[in-house]
Amino acid sequence: MTEMEYKLIAADMDGTLLNDESILTERTKSAIKDAVAAGVIFVTATGRPMCASESVNALFDKDLPFIVFNGVRAVMGKSKKILFSSPLDFCCAQKIYEIGLCRDTSVIMWTLEEKLWVSRDCAATRDYRKISDAELGIIDDFDKCAESGIAKMMWIDEPDKITIYREEMSKFFAGTVNCYASRPMFLEFVGADSSKGAALSEIGKIYGIDKSQMVAIGDSDNDIPMLQYAGLGVAMGNAAAEVKSVCQLTARSNNEDGVAEVIYNRILNEGKE
Repeated sequence: MTEMEYKLIAADMDGTLLNDESILTERTKSAIKDAVAAGVIFVTATGRPMCASESVNALFDKDLPFIVFNGVRAVMGKSKKILFSSPLDFCCAQKIYEIGLCRDTSVIMWTLEEKLWVSRDCAATRDYRKISDAELGIIDDFDKCAESGIAKMMWIDEPDKITIYREEMSKFFAGTVNCYASRPMFLEFVGADSSKGAALSEIGKIYGIDKSQMVAIGDSDNDIPMLQYAGLGVAMGNAAAEVKSVCQLTARSNNEDGVAEVIYNRILNEGKE
């Protein structure tokens, strides 16, 4: 493949760009910078908000697109210009909140202004706060907390429960809400029109890049829509079997600089990996 056959790379953050210690290694940083220097559009596609994606944004000296909140929004990293936005329906979000409370799970709500709201102060929500880097509040009045618009809802619980809840909620909200297990203990809810794949399609239209010229790299359930959309879908070595089954290629794990391997061997053809 020639260097510029692929014009865009979309990569997940946690479990993909970042290793298990949530570190973006120097090897991966160098690979991303080399790709961008060669003219490739690099898109970070994450379940995080923009405010929690700045470690990647800091790599670039140009304005590049980010897919945040699992595809609810696409935004330019430097200028913060919003390219695409598809908020979660208020009534659906309220129902997700009520069902979560009934199941005694920890409920998270992200608003479009990137405010983090939680149903209770506990170990699970405090641990989540550590990776979110956002202002946190306790939900006391759902309507008031949600008045700026809802990006996504989340449940945090034991992995075996999340597996069951994902199946149940996917059926319950079929056609109105997409449910993703972004980590074994996280179940995320976004609107039916929101996915990393849908946001990637919008970015492609803006840049005039066909999906056949895109590479998507990920490891989790919420990455599947973009892995299926891109011309080349790449699963990380640490990805679940379900994720690997929809991809044409499996790279090394996130602890082995798998993204750097893909960039040098499949995009730039430099054979450094």
